[in-house]
Amino acid sequence: MKTFLKTGVYLCLVCPLFAVSNPITSIDPQKLERLFQPIHQSVRDKAYRENNYSIKRATYFSKRHRIVEADLDLLAEKLGPFLLNPFEDVELVVEADNIRDQHSGTTRVWVGKKLSGRIDTEDLRLSKELKKQLNSVNLYIHAERVENEGGDFSQPAISPDLSKPSVSNVIYVTGEISHFNSRYQILPADNSFKKYLIIELDRQKRLISGSSEEAQRRRDAHMEFERRLLEEEEERKARQTSIKED
Repeated sequence: MKTFLKTGVYLCLVCPLFAVSNPITSIDPQKLERLFQPIHQSVRDKAYRENNYSIKRATYFSKRHRIVEADLDLLAEKLGPFLLNPFEDVELVVEADNIRDQHSGTTRVWVGKKLSGRIDTEDLRLSKELKKQLNSVNLYIHAERVENEGGDFSQPAISPDLSKPSVSNVIYVTGEISHFNSRYQILPADNSFKKYLIIELDRQKRLISGSSEEAQRRRDAHMEFERRLLEEEEERKARQTSIKED
């Protein structure tokens, strides 16, 4: 928590005065592969329809969001620089610094270093450790076993009985990206783990502890949002049940 607070204070007070997004003269960003790829409008619309409740819950805390696909091959090994692009107007040149396994190999931590958008000030208030943290990106690559229901064999799977759900292994990525005063969150958009919801977090909506008037206001607003969203979801399910019965 102390490190987080130090980071926030530094970004708000020091970075606007001293931070420099250093240019990379030896790399043409336009020639680099992009981690996130746009998807067709119809695919996005389907994802919103089928995951309306979970997506609305996640995006409550956002300024903006989008649904994309990801080229996970870029995170497989140390393959050189690529573009980390949470949004079309936010692109960071990064490359792998370290890749390590944790949780018995079910999660891989991809640690990258920023080659653009770096904090390169020599301000004495910025420790070496904090500077490294600000210039790094941590992404988490997960492996899960899931059931493919309804005869979905779009992924490699093993099932001795084709009438039963098959079991397959899926790989997906999560994480947060910090870029100066902005933070971006990466989440699976649905249970296919093929599409991703990217959120730019809104500091004004973040829940805060304490008994201040602002802290209570934010908690009340969030509770009211959750209540209304749950009512909408229950009404939607009731309509679907009614249609099936008819």
